[in-house]
Amino acid sequence: MDPNVSLQLSKRTDDSLWGRAISSIGRAVYSSSFNLYILLIASKRNRVVRDFNHYINLNDYKDENKREQISEKYKKSYANYINSIEKYITDNLYTKVQKNAATIDEQNIISKYYNICKYKNEDQVLFRTKMEKLVLNTDWNTVQAAKSEGFISRFKEFYLYNIEELYKAEMRHDAILLANAKEGDRDQYEAIYSLIETYIKEVLPILPESDENNAIIKDYRKYVAALDTYEKKDFLELRKRLTLLGFSKQLFEYAFPMLAKEQCYKEIIEIARIITTNYFTDAEQFASYEVILDAIEEYVDNIQDYKTTWENEDDKKEYEKFKNKFVDLKKLARIDYEGYKRLREVLFIKYDLYYMNKYKVKLPEIRTYYRERLIIRNALRRLKRKATLISGSWRSKRKLLADNVETTPASTPVTTTTEVSPIDKLVENISTMVHEQLDAYTSVTTNVESVERTVEVPKICEQVTAGTKTIINFANYIMNGGKKYKRRREL
Repeated sequence: MDPNVSLQLSKRTDDSLWGRAISSIGRAVYSSSFNLYILLIASKRNRVVRDFNHYINLNDYKDENKREQISEKYKKSYANYINSIEKYITDNLYTKVQKNAATIDEQNIISKYYNICKYKNEDQVLFRTKMEKLVLNTDWNTVQAAKSEGFISRFKEFYLYNIEELYKAEMRHDAILLANAKEGDRDQYEAIYSLIETYIKEVLPILPESDENNAIIKDYRKYVAALDTYEKKDFLELRKRLTLLGFSKQLFEYAFPMLAKEQCYKEIIEIARIITTNYFTDAEQFASYEVILDAIEEYVDNIQDYKTTWENEDDKKEYEKFKNKFVDLKKLARIDYEGYKRLREVLFIKYDLYYMNKYKVKLPEIRTYYRERLIIRNALRRLKRKATLISGSWRSKRKLLADNVETTPASTPVTTTTEVSPIDKLVENISTMVHEQLDAYTSVTTNVESVERTVEVPKICEQVTAGTKTIINFANYIMNGGKKYKRRREL
């Protein structure tokens, strides 16, 4: 075929009515502001909002069949609405990203979509929950940018109803995964904290205003969001987690099981014990130590106060003792706050040491730090270990040398208030007798005349020598703990 003819035919086609229509449809499909997917999603959106208005008033219908029809109709329209937006993400937005024609928000949507896809083969429940959240958030941003105030108010009711249910469903699922997680698996804890924080930042501001919601948003900005501006510290991250757990009591009261929440508090206390001894400055060490005290207090108030069953009766009795003391101690806070802080710290340290001893948590560094804090708070008395040297006792000398203690010179008198053991007394008496025998032997040998010495001295020497040997052997027997006597007896 002649190429000129082909060009002419193509030109005539573009200039015709159908050619202009086809070109317009092609531009609409790949347009960033208007395309066929938007028309399809708009029709599905209007349908699901209309069916939702009937669904929330389901109890107004007395006929059981009518209620079932309305419920089934809403579920079907909701599924079609979700699928249409998901198809828009996978087809239209993906094509734009491939052609480098997507906006930053559209690129973020594709990035979140592929992060969610990793759960498809691992956990279908988590995959569908996260996917529906992404779809609803995407369409909510579109409605806010393009729709009128009247439609936004009607769509907002539908959006909040479903997005809150999805967050609660994901929280329940994460709590189940946390209960089944292996020891040391921190990802499940991070998923729960991230879910609470995302809910506060994205959902809570658009909920109907109330004093509780406004207080949570204010505390979040004061205690959590402000931490991101400071230097990253481990104890600041633990403080953030502790604050988020406190918010979960109001936000996910029934969706966050008590068992999973207890695991989170125990994990915070466990990590805080370890990192407290890893800091070198006293300020950072004390800041981490305060996280332990606050975590123990919130753990008692939010978990143990609501416990109905206990695994161990000893734990229950110990908690009752602790609670009675703590209730009485809170009365002191209004009168003497400094005294309350001191007694509160002492009470919490003893309570934590009880559980550390019970579950055999070693951590000698944190135990030492606890003892130092008790001494500072005048709850523990430091005993001065002052060793004294007993005159003539070689055991005391060896012990002092092993402890690197300077011994008292022999010329200086030794004053001691400790009682001398009976064995040391016996050894000292025997040593005195030996010296007396030696002195008698010396005086005899020096004072006897030469003639008499040849006759009498050998007999005296034999008597003194035999007596001295007997005394020395007996002294060695006492000082060696009777080892020779036992050995002979065994033979």
